[in-house]
Amino acid sequence: MAEKVKCTVVSGAPNDCAGFLKENIDKNSYIIAADSGYNHLLKAGIKPDLIIADFDSSEKPDINCKIISIPVEKDSGDTFACVKYATDNGYKEIEIFNALGNRFDHSYANLLCLDYCRKHGVKCVLTDVNNRISLITDTCTFKKDYRFFSLFAFLEDCFGVTIKGAYYTAGWYGQDSLDLYNRKRMHRIP
Repeated sequence: MAEKVKCTVVSGAPNDCAGFLKENIDKNSYIIAADSGYNHLLKAGIKPDLIIADFDSSEKPDINCKIISIPVEKDSGDTFACVKYATDNGYKEIEIFNALGNRFDHSYANLLCLDYCRKHGVKCVLTDVNNRISLITDTCTFKKDYRFFSLFAFLEDCFGVTIKGAYYTAGWYGQDSLDLYNRKRMHRIP
């Protein structure tokens, strides 16, 4: 069996995502379910390699895979525990599915996983049927998987941002590049 270099994490946001998961998960990756994320995987007909959970939103399943139980009272969420497991075990690419749901606190905590991965040299992306979110630290090329894209400064200011091949480019603003501000200053659109 080939070595798995990519890790896929499936979170438990209450979305109907079985069809999307079935068509988009890299089945050659190491698949970790975060708590009730295993229900989404089972509905998609995909068996996880590992479940990491406090089982506060689901029952512990009777399934033939490794299960790591974590405490309910903790300082981070189940998805972060999965991301930490993946980084600690040497995975350099993580795709997190179903991490954006109806609880903003959970969605925001899952967004912060992107920064944790960046700091540990791991490429990470949050993916669902409507979104693909990643941190860009250098040059990046987007495929036209989604109709729209947006760029925002995340946790620090970004200077010299150039955009090519999109409807709105830096040239649209009469500049060669844009500065995106996160803190006190915000970019003013003319």
